[in-house]
Amino acid sequence: MRKNNIVVFVHTEYHLMLTINEILKNPEVKYRVYLIKKGQQKRLSLALDLTGLPNATFLELILNIDLKQKFTSDHVGLINELITNNFNELIFFQEQDPFILSILKSLKKNGIKTEISLYQDGLKPYNQMKGFSIGMIQGDIKVWKWLWKNNIKELKPYKLLQTKRYAYLDEIDSVFLTFPESYYNWNKREINQIQFFDHLLFKSNLEKVFDWNKGLLPKNENVIFYLTQPMHHDANVEVEFLEKLQQRLGKEIILKLHPLTNAAQEKVYRSIGKDVYLIKSKIPAELFIMNLKDSTIVSLNSTSLFYPSPSNRYYYTSNLFQDKIKRLTRYKFNSSPASHIKMVKSLEEIV
Repeated sequence: MRKNNIVVFVHTEYHLMLTINEILKNPEVKYRVYLIKKGQQKRLSLALDLTGLPNATFLELILNIDLKQKFTSDHVGLINELITNNFNELIFFQEQDPFILSILKSLKKNGIKTEISLYQDGLKPYNQMKGFSIGMIQGDIKVWKWLWKNNIKELKPYKLLQTKRYAYLDEIDSVFLTFPESYYNWNKREINQIQFFDHLLFKSNLEKVFDWNKGLLPKNENVIFYLTQPMHHDANVEVEFLEKLQQRLGKEIILKLHPLTNAAQEKVYRSIGKDVYLIKSKIPAELFIMNLKDSTIVSLNSTSLFYPSPSNRYYYTSNLFQDKIKRLTRYKFNSSPASHIKMVKSLEEIV
Protein backbone atom coordinates (compact mmCIF):
# COMPACT_ATOMS: atom_id res chain seq x y z
CA MET A 1 0.00 0.00 0.00
CA ARG A 2 1.32 3.43 -0.95
CA LYS A 3 1.72 5.55 2.18
CA ASN A 4 0.71 9.18 1.73
CA ASN A 5 -1.02 9.96 5.02
CA ILE A 6 0.93 9.26 8.23
CA VAL A 7 0.26 10.15 11.86
CA VAL A 8 3.08 10.34 14.42
CA PHE A 9 3.06 10.53 18.24
CA VAL A 10 6.12 12.27 19.70
CA HIS A 11 7.10 12.43 23.40
CA THR A 12 10.67 13.75 23.37
CA GLU A 13 13.12 15.86 21.40
CA TYR A 14 14.82 12.67 20.21
CA HIS A 15 11.52 11.40 18.79
CA LEU A 16 11.01 14.76 17.09
CA MET A 17 14.47 14.58 15.52
CA LEU A 18 13.75 11.13 14.04
CA THR A 19 10.34 12.33 12.86
CA ILE A 20 11.87 15.33 11.10
CA ASN A 21 14.27 12.94 9.39
CA GLU A 22 11.30 10.97 7.98
CA ILE A 23 9.48 14.14 6.93
CA LEU A 24 12.52 15.40 5.03
CA LYS A 25 13.03 12.07 3.27
CA ASN A 26 9.41 11.88 2.08
CA PRO A 27 8.28 15.31 0.84
CA GLU A 28 5.37 13.74 -1.08
CA VAL A 29 3.85 12.28 2.10
CA LYS A 30 1.53 14.24 4.41
CA TYR A 31 2.34 13.92 8.11
CA ARG A 32 0.25 14.81 11.13
CA VAL A 33 2.54 15.00 14.18
CA TYR A 34 1.18 15.13 17.73
CA LEU A 35 3.61 16.66 20.22
CA ILE A 36 2.59 15.02 23.49
CA LYS A 37 2.96 17.00 26.69
CA LYS A 38 2.06 15.62 30.09
CA GLY A 39 1.45 17.72 33.18
CA GLN A 40 4.66 19.22 34.58
CA GLN A 41 7.03 17.22 32.38
CA LYS A 42 10.20 18.89 31.12
CA ARG A 43 10.13 17.46 27.60
CA LEU A 44 9.09 19.30 24.43
CA SER A 45 8.99 22.64 26.22
CA LEU A 46 11.21 24.49 23.72
CA ALA A 47 9.92 27.07 21.26
CA LEU A 48 10.14 25.25 17.93
CA ASP A 49 10.27 26.68 14.41
CA LEU A 50 8.55 24.06 12.29
CA THR A 51 7.69 26.32 9.36
CA GLY A 52 10.30 24.74 7.07
CA LEU A 53 8.39 21.43 6.90
CA PRO A 54 5.42 22.17 4.61
CA ASN A 55 4.31 18.53 4.28
CA ALA A 56 3.71 18.21 8.03
CA THR A 57 1.12 19.53 10.45
CA PHE A 58 2.19 19.76 14.09
CA LEU A 59 -0.38 19.70 16.87
CA GLU A 60 0.21 20.08 20.59
CA LEU A 61 -1.47 17.39 22.65
CA ILE A 62 -1.68 18.08 26.40
CA LEU A 63 -2.49 14.94 28.37
CA ASN A 64 -3.62 14.43 31.93
CA ILE A 65 -4.08 10.69 32.13
CA ASP A 66 -5.74 9.31 35.26
CA LEU A 67 -5.59 5.50 35.34
CA LYS A 68 -8.48 5.42 37.81
CA GLN A 69 -10.88 7.25 35.52
CA LYS A 70 -12.65 6.78 32.20
CA PHE A 71 -11.21 8.35 29.05
CA THR A 72 -11.86 12.08 28.83
CA SER A 73 -14.06 13.43 26.03
CA ASP A 74 -10.96 14.81 24.28
CA HIS A 75 -9.33 11.38 24.49
CA VAL A 76 -12.38 9.68 22.99
CA GLY A 77 -12.61 12.41 20.35
CA LEU A 78 -9.02 11.82 19.23
CA ILE A 79 -9.55 8.06 18.98
CA ASN A 80 -12.67 8.63 16.85
CA GLU A 81 -10.79 11.09 14.64
CA LEU A 82 -8.00 8.56 14.04
CA ILE A 83 -10.58 5.92 13.18
CA THR A 84 -12.34 8.28 10.76
CA ASN A 85 -9.17 9.52 9.03
CA ASN A 86 -7.94 5.98 8.51
CA PHE A 87 -4.24 6.93 8.22
CA ASN A 88 -2.00 4.67 6.12
CA GLU A 89 0.53 4.44 8.95
CA LEU A 90 0.86 5.31 12.63
CA ILE A 91 4.39 5.88 13.95
CA PHE A 92 5.10 5.75 17.68
CA PHE A 93 8.13 5.39 19.97
CA GLN A 94 7.02 4.35 23.47
CA GLU A 95 5.22 1.03 23.56
CA GLN A 96 4.53 1.07 27.31
CA ASP A 97 2.88 4.47 27.37
CA PRO A 98 -0.77 4.06 28.54
CA PHE A 99 -2.12 6.67 26.13
CA ILE A 100 -0.38 5.07 23.15
CA LEU A 101 -1.69 1.66 24.18
CA SER A 102 -5.22 3.04 24.28
CA ILE A 103 -4.82 4.38 20.73
CA LEU A 104 -3.30 1.24 19.21
CA LYS A 105 -5.77 -1.15 20.82
CA SER A 106 -8.75 1.05 19.90
CA LEU A 107 -7.70 1.06 16.25
CA LYS A 108 -7.31 -2.71 16.16
CA LYS A 109 -10.54 -3.25 18.07
CA ASN A 110 -12.41 -1.24 15.40
CA GLY A 111 -10.80 -3.14 12.54
CA ILE A 112 -8.79 -0.18 11.25
CA LYS A 113 -6.05 -1.32 8.85
CA THR A 114 -3.57 1.45 9.69
CA GLU A 115 -0.03 0.04 9.66
CA ILE A 116 1.53 0.35 13.12
CA SER A 117 5.27 1.15 13.14
CA LEU A 118 7.42 1.21 16.26
CA TYR A 119 10.47 3.49 15.95
CA GLN A 120 13.53 3.23 18.14
CA ASP A 121 13.56 4.94 21.52
CA GLY A 122 16.66 4.50 23.67
CA LEU A 123 18.72 1.36 24.17
CA LYS A 124 15.86 -1.06 24.75
CA PRO A 125 16.19 -2.78 21.33
CA TYR A 126 19.81 -3.67 22.01
CA ASN A 127 19.65 -4.36 25.73
CA GLN A 128 18.18 -7.54 27.14
CA MET A 129 17.04 -6.69 30.66
CA LYS A 130 18.08 -9.10 33.40
CA GLY A 131 15.36 -10.56 35.64
CA PHE A 132 11.88 -9.12 36.08
CA SER A 133 10.75 -5.83 37.50
CA ILE A 134 7.92 -6.13 40.02
CA GLY A 135 7.26 -2.41 39.61
CA MET A 136 6.88 -2.81 35.84
CA ILE A 137 4.44 -5.69 36.25
CA GLN A 138 2.39 -3.73 38.79
CA GLY A 139 2.31 -0.77 36.40
CA ASP A 140 1.19 -2.99 33.53
CA ILE A 141 -1.68 -4.38 35.62
CA LYS A 142 -2.86 -0.85 36.44
CA VAL A 143 -2.88 0.02 32.73
CA TRP A 144 -4.78 -3.17 31.85
CA LYS A 145 -7.42 -2.34 34.46
CA TRP A 146 -7.72 1.17 33.00
CA LEU A 147 -8.18 -0.22 29.48
CA TRP A 148 -10.81 -2.68 30.72
CA LYS A 149 -12.64 0.18 32.44
CA ASN A 150 -12.77 1.83 29.02
CA ASN A 151 -14.09 -1.27 27.25
CA ILE A 152 -10.76 -2.32 25.72
CA LYS A 153 -10.74 -5.84 27.09
CA GLU A 154 -7.71 -8.02 26.62
CA LEU A 155 -6.74 -10.96 28.82
CA LYS A 156 -3.23 -12.17 28.04
CA PRO A 157 -1.46 -12.74 31.38
CA TYR A 158 1.66 -14.07 29.64
CA LYS A 159 2.22 -10.57 28.25
CA LEU A 160 3.31 -9.48 31.73
CA LEU A 161 6.43 -11.59 31.17
CA GLN A 162 7.14 -9.93 27.82
CA THR A 163 6.83 -6.22 28.52
CA LYS A 164 10.53 -5.92 29.33
CA ARG A 165 11.29 -7.11 25.80
CA TYR A 166 11.27 -4.81 22.80
CA ALA A 167 8.39 -4.79 20.31
CA TYR A 168 6.21 -7.08 22.46
CA LEU A 169 2.86 -5.58 21.45
CA ASP A 170 0.70 -7.69 19.14
CA GLU A 171 -0.49 -4.53 17.38
CA ILE A 172 2.96 -3.75 15.93
CA ASP A 173 3.35 -4.43 12.20
CA SER A 174 6.94 -3.26 11.71
CA VAL A 175 9.95 -2.04 13.68
CA PHE A 176 12.44 0.65 12.60
CA LEU A 177 15.97 0.68 14.05
CA THR A 178 19.25 2.42 13.33
CA PHE A 179 21.18 -0.85 13.76
CA PRO A 180 18.89 -3.78 12.88
CA GLU A 181 21.88 -6.10 12.56
CA SER A 182 22.46 -5.70 16.33
CA TYR A 183 18.88 -6.49 17.31
CA TYR A 184 17.74 -9.95 18.45
CA ASN A 185 14.41 -10.37 16.65
CA TRP A 186 12.91 -12.66 19.27
CA ASN A 187 9.35 -12.59 17.92
CA LYS A 188 10.12 -12.42 14.19
CA ARG A 189 8.94 -8.90 13.48
CA GLU A 190 9.44 -7.11 10.18
CA ILE A 191 12.61 -5.07 10.86
CA ASN A 192 13.60 -2.00 8.84
CA GLN A 193 16.63 0.25 9.04
CA ILE A 194 16.26 3.97 9.75
CA GLN A 195 18.03 5.72 6.89
CA PHE A 196 19.18 9.25 7.59
CA PHE A 197 18.65 12.22 5.29
CA ASP A 198 21.61 14.07 3.76
CA HIS A 199 23.85 15.08 6.69
CA LEU A 200 24.28 18.78 5.93
CA LEU A 201 20.61 19.31 5.01
CA PHE A 202 19.45 17.38 8.05
CA LYS A 203 21.74 19.47 10.26
CA SER A 204 20.56 22.78 8.79
CA ASN A 205 16.90 21.82 9.21
CA LEU A 206 17.43 20.81 12.84
CA GLU A 207 19.25 24.08 13.49
CA LYS A 208 16.23 25.99 12.21
CA VAL A 209 13.73 23.92 14.19
CA PHE A 210 15.63 24.24 17.49
CA ASP A 211 16.82 27.84 16.95
CA TRP A 212 20.49 26.86 17.05
CA ASN A 213 23.22 29.44 17.49
CA LYS A 214 26.97 28.89 17.66
CA GLY A 215 27.13 30.45 21.12
CA LEU A 216 25.50 27.34 22.60
CA LEU A 217 28.85 25.56 22.24
CA PRO A 218 31.67 27.24 24.21
CA LYS A 219 34.20 25.30 22.10
CA ASN A 220 33.60 23.32 18.93
CA GLU A 221 36.85 21.50 18.26
CA ASN A 222 39.19 19.06 20.01
CA VAL A 223 37.19 18.76 23.24
CA ILE A 224 35.82 15.99 25.43
CA PHE A 225 32.04 16.09 25.05
CA TYR A 226 30.38 14.12 27.86
CA LEU A 227 26.66 13.31 27.98
CA THR A 228 25.15 12.65 31.39
CA GLN A 229 22.30 10.19 31.91
CA PRO A 230 19.54 9.86 34.55
CA MET A 231 20.66 6.65 36.24
CA HIS A 232 19.55 7.64 39.78
CA HIS A 233 23.15 7.36 40.93
CA ASP A 234 25.83 9.31 42.77
CA ALA A 235 27.36 11.59 40.13
CA ASN A 236 30.64 11.68 42.07
CA VAL A 237 31.67 8.38 40.44
CA GLU A 238 31.58 10.11 37.05
CA VAL A 239 33.44 13.16 38.34
CA GLU A 240 36.39 11.01 39.38
CA PHE A 241 36.42 9.38 35.93
CA LEU A 242 36.20 12.70 34.10
CA GLU A 243 39.02 14.24 36.11
CA LYS A 244 41.27 11.31 35.20
CA LEU A 245 40.21 11.47 31.54
CA GLN A 246 40.89 15.19 31.34
CA GLN A 247 44.28 14.78 32.97
CA ARG A 248 45.18 12.05 30.48
CA LEU A 249 43.97 13.77 27.28
CA GLY A 250 44.70 17.36 28.29
CA LYS A 251 41.45 18.63 26.71
CA GLU A 252 38.66 20.87 27.90
CA ILE A 253 35.44 19.12 28.90
CA ILE A 254 31.93 20.05 27.85
CA LEU A 255 29.19 18.35 29.88
CA LYS A 256 25.78 18.17 28.23
CA LEU A 257 23.29 17.60 31.04
CA HIS A 258 20.40 15.24 30.33
CA PRO A 259 17.04 17.07 30.66
CA LEU A 260 16.17 14.82 33.62
CA THR A 261 19.39 15.55 35.55
CA ASN A 262 18.35 16.52 39.09
CA ALA A 263 19.64 19.51 41.06
CA ALA A 264 21.87 17.44 43.36
CA GLN A 265 23.61 15.77 40.41
CA GLU A 266 24.01 19.09 38.61
CA LYS A 267 25.72 20.54 41.68
CA VAL A 268 28.20 17.64 41.69
CA TYR A 269 28.97 18.05 37.98
CA ARG A 270 29.60 21.76 38.50
CA SER A 271 32.21 20.92 41.14
CA ILE A 272 34.67 19.54 38.57
CA GLY A 273 36.05 23.05 38.09
CA LYS A 274 38.85 24.05 35.74
CA ASP A 275 38.38 23.85 31.95
CA VAL A 276 34.90 22.35 32.28
CA TYR A 277 31.77 23.81 30.70
CA LEU A 278 28.21 22.73 31.52
CA ILE A 279 25.42 22.88 28.96
CA LYS A 280 21.88 22.82 30.31
CA SER A 281 19.76 22.72 27.18
CA LYS A 282 16.85 20.63 25.92
CA ILE A 283 18.10 20.82 22.36
CA PRO A 284 18.98 17.26 21.26
CA ALA A 285 22.58 16.35 22.03
CA GLU A 286 22.90 15.11 18.43
CA LEU A 287 22.77 18.70 17.20
CA PHE A 288 25.62 19.69 19.52
CA ILE A 289 27.64 16.72 18.28
CA MET A 290 26.93 17.68 14.66
CA ASN A 291 28.59 21.02 15.38
CA LEU A 292 31.75 19.49 16.90
CA LYS A 293 34.96 18.62 15.07
CA ASP A 294 37.80 16.26 15.99
CA SER A 295 36.31 15.70 19.42
CA THR A 296 35.98 12.81 21.86
CA ILE A 297 32.31 11.99 22.50
CA VAL A 298 31.75 9.99 25.70
CA SER A 299 28.73 8.63 27.56
CA LEU A 300 27.69 5.68 29.71
CA ASN A 301 25.41 4.48 26.90
CA SER A 302 23.43 7.42 25.50
CA THR A 303 21.61 6.89 22.21
CA SER A 304 22.66 10.41 21.22
CA LEU A 305 25.87 8.76 20.00
CA PHE A 306 23.88 6.67 17.52
CA TYR A 307 23.94 9.41 14.89
CA PRO A 308 27.39 9.05 13.23
CA SER A 309 28.28 12.70 12.79
CA PRO A 310 31.63 12.66 10.95
CA SER A 311 35.09 13.62 12.25
CA ASN A 312 34.47 12.72 15.92
CA ARG A 313 35.31 9.64 18.01
CA TYR A 314 32.63 7.86 20.05
CA TYR A 315 32.91 5.86 23.27
CA TYR A 316 30.60 4.01 25.67
CA THR A 317 31.88 3.66 29.24
CA SER A 318 29.16 1.64 31.00
CA ASN A 319 31.55 -1.29 31.51
CA LEU A 320 33.70 0.95 33.71
CA PHE A 321 30.80 1.64 36.10
CA GLN A 322 29.16 -1.78 36.50
CA ASP A 323 30.09 -1.97 40.20
CA LYS A 324 29.35 1.71 40.86
CA ILE A 325 25.96 2.37 39.28
CA LYS A 326 23.29 -0.10 40.43
CA ARG A 327 20.97 0.42 37.49
CA LEU A 328 23.62 -0.85 35.08
CA THR A 329 23.50 -4.27 36.75
CA ARG A 330 20.02 -4.74 35.23
CA TYR A 331 21.38 -4.36 31.71
CA LYS A 332 22.76 -7.10 29.52
CA PHE A 333 24.62 -4.68 27.32
CA ASN A 334 28.17 -5.86 26.76
CA SER A 335 28.89 -4.64 23.25
CA SER A 336 28.12 -1.56 21.21
CA PRO A 337 25.30 -1.91 18.67
CA ALA A 338 27.10 0.52 16.34
CA SER A 339 30.44 0.05 14.62
CA HIS A 340 31.38 3.72 15.10
CA ILE A 341 30.93 3.54 18.91
CA LYS A 342 33.63 1.77 20.89
CA MET A 343 32.65 0.19 24.19
CA VAL A 344 35.74 0.54 26.31
CA LYS A 345 37.01 -1.61 29.15
CA SER A 346 39.65 0.88 30.30
CA LEU A 347 40.11 4.63 30.33
CA GLU A 348 43.26 4.26 28.21
CA GLU A 349 41.17 3.17 25.20
CA ILE A 350 39.67 6.65 24.92
CA VAL A 351 41.59 9.03 22.64
